[in-house]
Amino acid sequence: MIRMETSQLRLFRRPRYQWVLWATIVAASYLLAYSLATTNANTDIGNWPQSWELGIQQPIDSSFEWIGDTFAWFFNPISSVIDAVLSGIDAFLLWLPWTFVVAAAFMGGLKLGNRWLGLFCGFAVLFIGLMGFWDSAMVTLSVLGASVVIAVGLGVPIGILAAFNNRFEALVRPILDTMQVLPAFVYLIPALVLFGVSGTQGVFLTVVYCIPPVIRLTNLGIRQVPQAVIETAHSHGSTTFQTLLQVQLPLAKGSIMMGVNQTIMMAVAMVIITALVGVEGLGRDVWLSLREVDAGEGLQSGIAIVLLAIILDRYSYALAQSRPGNSSTGRGAAPGGVAMANRTVGNMTSSYILPFGSMLFLAVLLVLGALVSPLRDFPDALVFSMADPVNRVFDWMAVNLHFITSWIRDTLFRELGYSPIHTFLLWLPWPALMLIAAGLAYLAAGWRVALLAVMGLLFAGIGGVWDLTMDTLSQVLTAGTFTVVVGIVLGVIASQSKAFETALRPILDTMQTMPIFVYLIPVIMLWGIGPLVGIIATSVYALPPVIRLTCLGIRDVPGQVIETAQSHGSTGLQTMIQVKIPLALPAIMLGVNQTTIMVLAMVIIAGLVGGGGLGQEVFINSIWLKMGDGLVAGMAIVFMAMVLDRMTQGRRRTTAPLESFR
Repeated sequence: MIRMETSQLRLFRRPRYQWVLWATIVAASYLLAYSLATTNANTDIGNWPQSWELGIQQPIDSSFEWIGDTFAWFFNPISSVIDAVLSGIDAFLLWLPWTFVVAAAFMGGLKLGNRWLGLFCGFAVLFIGLMGFWDSAMVTLSVLGASVVIAVGLGVPIGILAAFNNRFEALVRPILDTMQVLPAFVYLIPALVLFGVSGTQGVFLTVVYCIPPVIRLTNLGIRQVPQAVIETAHSHGSTTFQTLLQVQLPLAKGSIMMGVNQTIMMAVAMVIITALVGVEGLGRDVWLSLREVDAGEGLQSGIAIVLLAIILDRYSYALAQSRPGNSSTGRGAAPGGVAMANRTVGNMTSSYILPFGSMLFLAVLLVLGALVSPLRDFPDALVFSMADPVNRVFDWMAVNLHFITSWIRDTLFRELGYSPIHTFLLWLPWPALMLIAAGLAYLAAGWRVALLAVMGLLFAGIGGVWDLTMDTLSQVLTAGTFTVVVGIVLGVIASQSKAFETALRPILDTMQTMPIFVYLIPVIMLWGIGPLVGIIATSVYALPPVIRLTCLGIRDVPGQVIETAQSHGSTGLQTMIQVKIPLALPAIMLGVNQTTIMVLAMVIIAGLVGGGGLGQEVFINSIWLKMGDGLVAGMAIVFMAMVLDRMTQGRRRTTAPLESFR
């Protein structure tokens, strides 16, 4: 007991003084920033010298125009083929009777999981039709199907090559990092240049965005195959290719299928982005709702996307967990001929009769659907809409809760958050800002991250986006700070109250699966447009990770440690502050890291509602096909994301809260 108590004191006394020092620095900096904002201080002194800006945008524009013109002979046929394939898939899915699709969804869930999964999948598909999005869902499925097939077809071979060649893996890794961090809107411009406005562009955007997981997890799965197994295969005369096909790929199936699962989910996340380049489907329904500020229609189409995403996630996850040869061994059955006969009959029933009956039933539905119109096209009489009630609720809130919403926007976010930070960053001379950024990055994550921070600021300066970068950084820090504070408080409460956690869980599930664009519609209805609206929407979107991981980290604190603290006279509040939170700090910081990444993911989306900064710059340049300006702004976001990601991970990237305690 004494040893544990001594370890606890040694672990937490020193960091307490460090936290006091950091809190003092942050408080002093904020007071300075607030005073600068309230006195309208001159912010021109901190600007990057215009004479030091390099015109790197024009060469980039010229290069992409040359590529588009020179290689049109290569890209135009690809575009034509993909468009033809998409048209064929669209026509086929729209031709399928709705009764057949619902039954197939039910039986697919029944086969891959259990009856509950089958019932959920069948009802989810039916509910999408009941909300009036049947045709949109089928078109979305065609784009997702083509994109995932191409991504997996390219990603698995690349992952295999990376697993067999360390140099190739070292070359591919930074490319994958950039692909995952670079805003998806940046891909719009080269896609438009190379493929024009068509379904091919949507497939191209989706493939580029969603291919990294399948490459990474294919590489990881093959590398994790035990070397002894590979040597055994070679000793029996297998060639390298035979060993790959017959040993390594089967053993890596679970990891590869998890990569396919993540690829599918990332492809679903691109549904709304592809709608901006003319791709039909559920994403276009959400985008039109955003343009018309129709919260009800936006919520309905968002729910349809969520249901489709859950179905695809459950199917792919079930495939990842399945193993060949899992036939029942009859545990507990009596030995002898009777038991063997019973097992044989059961195996024949499950292997032949049930699948044959299911296929026959689906064939009957397919024939009846082709002949009977109500069974082929989803009946309009069954369609309902909840758009009007939802819109009436938000209209009531906009009028009757204006005193609260206006205070949140004008006081909490603008006066106390965005305005002081923005003024301080623009007032601070750029050399001083570089030194401060490098110092903070060094203290948090080491000299490499400090160098990366300086390089990122230099790139923003010579690229001519210094002021835009400061604007975006202000929004990110404001939204991130608010989200982390609120999230930690809610996470602490949830860790201490099972009822509160139970009530909060479905809300967090919905927040994490709902498309990003759906958040913007009610926020616009309540707060209008502008940078503050983007900050509010970002805060709502990024809350779940820090809440979940704070709650998880505190709940995972060993009971004997808490009992020791209480036996020494600690109150509940003292135990929380001095024991639980310090021990849960690695999990909490992981939540802060994930929240920071989600805040940065909203930078572009906030630009759609007048958020300004780099996000709006990327969006506007994607519309005007200015690849140079869009790429520079996008890379500035990438640098910001990489630095903040590394800083929130810290020097020791561990998720084991008690490792140092033990």
